[in-house]
Amino acid sequence: MTTATRDTPPALPAKPAVTPCALRPAHVAVLGAAGGLGQGILARCRALGIGFTAIVRSRPERIGAVPTGSRIAVVPALADGDALARAFAGAGAVLSAVGVTATSQDPSALLSRHLATLESAMQAAGVDRILLVNTLLSAPPGQPASRLMRAFARLPGRMGRGAAELQAVVDGLGAGALSSLRWTLVRAAVNARGRDEAPAAGTGWADAGNSWLPVSYAAMARWMLDEAAACRFVRAAPLVSRRRG
Repeated sequence: MTTATRDTPPALPAKPAVTPCALRPAHVAVLGAAGGLGQGILARCRALGIGFTAIVRSRPERIGAVPTGSRIAVVPALADGDALARAFAGAGAVLSAVGVTATSQDPSALLSRHLATLESAMQAAGVDRILLVNTLLSAPPGQPASRLMRAFARLPGRMGRGAAELQAVVDGLGAGALSSLRWTLVRAAVNARGRDEAPAAGTGWADAGNSWLPVSYAAMARWMLDEAAACRFVRAAPLVSRRRG
């Protein structure tokens, strides 16, 4: 596969390429494990008997019921590549549930600023599969930001900072970040009040058959764990939300 450069952003496939990875990863590393989606992923791992490394910046006590073979890794700053590599060790995939919180203004918490460190740490740990959650408003990497994303990014306060950070991650991928990895950017509608049903997914609104309506953290966790193994959307940015109708 050709490695993209900043001058030639990676092209996204018109249709998802099917390149199976495994039946299911035996162990996953979860970035942002203390948040709502992160907790949903951990709960799904417990239910399926999948080992996990719950990666948090602080307050490891927020992660309960750690089964044998699973662990918690405290990584205060995403710039600490050695700590990330240790946290990723033994994982078959990395699932990033890093969201926009009150700490998002802290540079050490910004994923967009540490994509190169993240990639190097995964290489050091021998892991090449990663899924990153973003917003439905994002355009695919390599394409201009949508009008709504540009508008939200100009808002003051947390919402504006959050939109700018999410767009910066997309721009980083479009410029060739994580180019050595099998990444999937999940453009998703998900929240605590979402419906617990299997979401629709596709590379565009027409083939996805989805809507603007969110699914639950549990539903998105199931989808992410399944996609980590199925690899239907490698170096693609599927839209994932509730089905239409």
